[in-house]
Amino acid sequence: MADVFQMLAEPSRRHLLDALRDGERSVTDLVDRTRMSQPSVSKQLRMLRESGIVTLRAAGRHHLYSIRGRSLREASEWLSYYERFWQDGLSRMDEALRREPRPRARRKP
Repeated sequence: MADVFQMLAEPSRRHLLDALRDGERSVTDLVDRTRMSQPSVSKQLRMLRESGIVTLRAAGRHHLYSIRGRSLREASEWLSYYERFWQDGLSRMDEALRREPRPRARRKP
């Protein structure tokens, strides 16, 4: 799971995953969608593939990449245990804001 978080830490890899969200794409399509260079896209895809986040399927001369959801699901499930801390913090902040006196409107002289 540490690999997943390391892979997601890089903005260009998150951008590629966003581009793959709707289904499999070729490297050329990903270059067009992300406006990254072809060597950069290929490098990041290789890293994502080696970590098990994306898969590669050859279709003739085309190489098509798609998201492999299992590792992302495991990371999401792990993070969900901490969601209550975020919710509790937001609830406390909401409570504090409700108790705080509202500023009065200033009168114009």
